[in-house]
Amino acid sequence: MKRRAGQPAQEHGKAVRKALQEARPAGLTLKQLVKATRRTPAQVWTGIRFLRKVAVKADLPPVTYNRTEGFQLSDQPEVWIAYERAIFQAELHRITNFIAGIVAPHAKKAPEDEWARLVLDQLGGVKATLEVLTRMER
Repeated sequence: MKRRAGQPAQEHGKAVRKALQEARPAGLTLKQLVKATRRTPAQVWTGIRFLRKVAVKADLPPVTYNRTEGFQLSDQPEVWIAYERAIFQAELHRITNFIAGIVAPHAKKAPEDEWARLVLDQLGGVKATLEVLTRMER
C-alpha cells in the first residue's frame, strides 16, 4: 500500500496563522486550534513550528504560549518577554537537574577527568546566564 503524501508545513502554518489572527488579541488552546483549522494535533504542531521558523522573514510576531491564553500571535512585547522568561526558566531547570544528576556525580567519581571539569565550567556559565535572564527586570 502506498503512503499518501501529507500537506506541506507551510499549508499547516497558513491555517494556524489565520486561526490565531482571527482570535487576536486572545489566544487559542491546542484543542481550539485543531477545531479551527480542521487539522490533527500533529499538523497543528507542524504549522506552529513552521510559523516560528519563518516569523522574522514573514514579518510576524512570534508564536507564544501560556497556560491561560494558549497560543498567540501578539504584538505586545510584554507577551514575548513573558514567554521568553518561561523558556529560560524551563531550560534553567533542565540544566540544573543535568548538572546535579549527571555531571556532578561524574566529576566527583573522576575528579581528574578533563571532560567533566570542562562540562561543569561551561554549564555553570550557562546556568548563571539563565538565572540572570529569568530574574532580570525590564
